[in-house]
Amino acid sequence: MIRKLICSLIYKEKADSESFVKFLRQKGASVGEDVRFFSPMKSTVDLQTPWLITIGNHVNITQGVVILTHDYSWSVLKRLPKNNGRILGAQSPVKIGDNVFIGMNTVITRGVTIGNNVVIGTNSVVTSDCEDNSVYAGNPAKKIMDIDEYLMKREAKQIQEAKQMALCYFEKFGEKPPVEVFKEYFMLFLTAEEAEKIPIFKSQLKTCGNYEDSIAYMKNNPPVFSGYEAFLNECFK
Repeated sequence: MIRKLICSLIYKEKADSESFVKFLRQKGASVGEDVRFFSPMKSTVDLQTPWLITIGNHVNITQGVVILTHDYSWSVLKRLPKNNGRILGAQSPVKIGDNVFIGMNTVITRGVTIGNNVVIGTNSVVTSDCEDNSVYAGNPAKKIMDIDEYLMKREAKQIQEAKQMALCYFEKFGEKPPVEVFKEYFMLFLTAEEAEKIPIFKSQLKTCGNYEDSIAYMKNNPPVFSGYEAFLNECFK
């Protein structure tokens, strides 16, 4: 409680995600439900014209992300002899759809629309629209694959990545990892009933607002391994 109070005094509206979302709404930005800024104090949202910003529902914005609705390039044009001191505005709306993840240190420039069900990779510079159901990355950001391709890619790597985590933990600490380490891989070896008894897993199940979907999936799809010990035995065999 004291730490939260200190953060609010130092960082004010950027003390936490909830405070920052509330602040953006007060400034005129349209921000949906379940929008999370992982590190608002290290992210930049253009406050010159915040009413030009629309963020949908279930959007995760990570550390270092920059969202711009204007640029100041007209300051160079204003001094050109041919331009005779004219001010040529450069302001355009930014729209981010529903169910979007924006990777660390991504820059979203003015005039961009990001569709629904989109993943933006780390260090991307988004200068043009991103279509629905897609994965984008790069500078400038380009479409890498469809979201369904990405889903299949992630599915295929779950066991391999979980094993790597177990082995790296053992190498680092000299002992087998506790089950809580696998907060993103527990569906490989736990049933829904087992997962709900462990707070960190239950919290993950509730993430993104579709808890019932996650529980239904686990009940209809038995885990790959018969339990945590069976999973560890596979890792260290």
